[in-house]
Amino acid sequence: MIVFTILGIMAAFAYPSYRDSITRARRYDGQTALLDLANRMEHYYFEQHTYEGATLGTGNASDVLSSNHSAQNWYILMISAQTALNFTLEAIPQGSQAIEDKNCQTLTYNSLGVKGTTEGPYGAPHSPSSQCW
Repeated sequence: MIVFTILGIMAAFAYPSYRDSITRARRYDGQTALLDLANRMEHYYFEQHTYEGATLGTGNASDVLSSNHSAQNWYILMISAQTALNFTLEAIPQGSQAIEDKNCQTLTYNSLGVKGTTEGPYGAPHSPSSQCW
C-alpha cells in the first residue's frame, strides 16, 4: 500500500511536467513553420523586390506550407500584414494546443525579425513573448 501511495505522489508531480513538455514541443512546430515561411518571404522579396503578392506557398508550392497548416497541424499559418516593404506572420494554435498553451497563444514574426505573441483563440497570452520563443 505504501508503494502505491509513493507511486501516486510521484505521478502527481510528473504528469504536469510531462504535459508542459508536450505543449512546448508542439509550440516548436509553430515556431519552425513561421521561420520557414519568413525565409520564403525573404526569398520572394529578393526576386520580386516586394513582399506584396507573396503567399503561404511562396518559394515551393508543393511543400506542406502551400496549405495553411504547420507541418504537424498544431498551428494555422497566415500572413496577417503585408506591404511592399514589410510583413507580419502568425501561427495560431489549433485543437488541444490552443487549449493547453494558454501561456503563449498566437505566435508572431515580422520582416524585422521581431518574435512575439498576440491574443489567440482562448484569450491573451499569460507569458511574455521572450518565454514563448
